[in-house]
Order: sequence, then structure tokens, then C-alpha cells
Amino acid sequence: MRRAEVPVAGTMSFGVLLVSQLAATTGFMFVMPFMPLYVQQLGVENAGDAAAWAGLLNTATAVTMALAAPLWGRLADRLGPKTMLMRAAFAGTLVVGLMGLATSPWQLLGLRLVQGTLTGTVAAATVLVSATAPQCRAGQRLGTLQMVIFVAAAAGPFLGGLFAELVGIRASFGVTAALLFASGVLVLFGVEGAEPAPEEEESETERVGPLPRLGLLVGLIPLFFVHVAITGVQPALPGFVAELTGGSSAGVAGLSGQILGAGALAAALGSVVGGGLAERFGARRVMISALILAGLASLPQAAVVSIPELFGLRVLASFALGSVIPVANLVVRAAVPAERQGEAFGIAASATSVAFGLGPLGGGLLAASFGFGAPFLVPGVLLLAASAALLVLTFLSIPRYSRLLKLVLADLVS
Repeated sequence: MRRAEVPVAGTMSFGVLLVSQLAATTGFMFVMPFMPLYVQQLGVENAGDAAAWAGLLNTATAVTMALAAPLWGRLADRLGPKTMLMRAAFAGTLVVGLMGLATSPWQLLGLRLVQGTLTGTVAAATVLVSATAPQCRAGQRLGTLQMVIFVAAAAGPFLGGLFAELVGIRASFGVTAALLFASGVLVLFGVEGAEPAPEEEESETERVGPLPRLGLLVGLIPLFFVHVAITGVQPALPGFVAELTGGSSAGVAGLSGQILGAGALAAALGSVVGGGLAERFGARRVMISALILAGLASLPQAAVVSIPELFGLRVLASFALGSVIPVANLVVRAAVPAERQGEAFGIAASATSVAFGLGPLGGGLLAASFGFGAPFLVPGVLLLAASAALLVLTFLSIPRYSRLLKLVLADLVS
């Protein structure tokens, strides 16, 4: 078989996987818009307290997912990533279904903690795509997977909000559980697995040795800061939109939703473009360029004076941010041997989970302390700093420059 050829069966399996992740991610995002309202139904009548509970529920899931992801990644290397993906989908079916039966916010909090511990379909799907994609198509397939995730993340809250208004909030948890169950069934019967390497073929170093820190950092740094940048502006966006429209609350929710939706679609397009460019020009070059573009597009958002300016800059920044994620995953894939990709992507999932927890918290604190422009300004600075850090790490990965730096440091110390 020539390098450019891809088996038809593998292409069909990848297509089924995309459909399964569209269903799973839409399902997880289906219940997000009305979480504060659901908390109020469970007995927290004050709207401010309900919002605080909603923030705690999101943070709880991020924390337990960050702790559990490395363990699931190691198990993926032993049991196969397809098994881990089915575990995440079917566990999510049970846990989210039980959320619709909760009678107190404390029960809901406990279930959200369990959700973070047992689920993680995006990370598991990324490992499976990385393990099964032909070398010549890895960037494109990781980019396409990320595109589907962004599209589902944009469509899920919109559809969930509409459904909750029609049939009620509790029924929406049932829809989510059904979507997750359908996702698991699709993976079970329609997706090819990647068998783990026989244990006797692995050397002792491959099984227990440390992962290459420098290579992983090149992928982990952009994944962390990109997800901080994506989530950090969300708490401040409605207030910023209200400022730009003269302080009126009329239409703020709709405008904010349009900006977030357009940004999600731009990020989806960027994922496909980034994955394709990485195959042509190299992952690190594309990743650093995209981080610089995202940072430069984020900085002026803090000083815009109109909605069209904010809209255009947000779409440009989102396009660049979306292009970073599959390329960073490609870097993680290349940094470790095939039999340890699950462990590496588990660490990557842990980093992104921490970002999902810190981003909204940091954005809210910045908006409260320094105004609504700060959550747009600070991520821009962080993205440019991340690009500079990657340039330094790339420089250090070149043997002759690494040796030169060691000699310089030795001279300075002596």
C-alpha cells in the first residue's frame, strides 16, 4: 500500500467515531445552559447563590477529571483506547442520567465529582484517533476530531436550552444520557480498536521509565494556555457586551451567544486548517505561529469600542486558538512511543482540565478587580508568552544549542 492510501475500513471507522463524539460532546454540553436554574429547582432560591453553586459544580468536575485522567491514560495503554472510550461513554450515561433524579444540590455535586472521575470522552477519543490514524493523516484526523468537538460544544448549549424550555430541565438529563449511550454503542460496534502492544515486547524502560519531559512540554504548554484563553473570557463577555452597548441589558444575552457561537465555529474551522498545515510545514512551526496570531488578536479586544470590532477580533482569535489544539496533540503524539500514548494524553487531559477550572475563575476575578477588558488582555499576554516559551524549548531541543547553553551556564556558575 502506498503511503498516501488509507484503508476504506479505517476511513469508515473514523467516520463512525466522529459521529459518536458529536453525540457525546453535544450530550455533555446539553445541560450546561440551565445548571444555575436546576440548582434553584433543587432548593437554592437565591440567584447569586445558584450561580456560585453552578461554578462549584463545574470546578468539581474539572478537579476530579484532572486527577483521574493520567490513570485512565495508563489503562488505555494496557487495555486499548477503545475500551477507555466505551468506559467514558457508558459511565457518563449512568452518572448524567442520575443527575436528573437529584433532590438536593449536594447530591448533584457528588454526581459531578463522579462524572469527572469516570468520564472524559474527548481525551479517550483523541488517544484512539492518535493510535489508529496513518502517520500521513494524523494531523488531518486530529484536526477533524477537534472540529467536531467544537461544533458540538457550540450546538449543545443552544439545543439544550431550547429543549429545557419545551419539556423541562430534568428531562434534558435523560436526553444527555441517551446521547451518551448512543455514542458508546456506536464505538462498540462501529469503531476499530487499537490493540495494546504485548507486554513481553516492551522493554522495562518503556514500561516504567519517565516520559520525555521536554517533548511533552512543547505540547502541554499550548494546550493549557489555549484552554485558559478560551474559557477565561466567558464570565466577562456579557458584561463587556453590555458596556459596549451603552449599559443596556436588552439583547446582551443574544449578542454574547452570537459571539461565542461564531467563535466556536471559527475554532472548528481552525482545527481542520491547523491539522492540515502541520502535515505540510511542521507541527511546532504552525503551533507557534498560531499562538502568536491568537495573542495579537486577543490584546486589542480589551480596547474595542464597538460590537463589530469585538466580533471580528474574537473570530480571528478563536480561529487561531482552534488551530493550536490538534497540532499540540500531534506534538504529544510524536513525543512518546506508541505504547505510551495513552499515558501522555492522560497527562494532557489533566492539564486541560486544570485550565477549564482556572480559566473561568481567573476571568471572573480579573473582571471584578480590573474591569471587563482585563480577561481579554491577560490571555493575549499569556499566549504570546507561551509562544516565546515554545521557541526557547525548541531551541533547547537542538543538541548543539543545548550543549552550548550548558557550557555557558557552567562558565557562569564557575
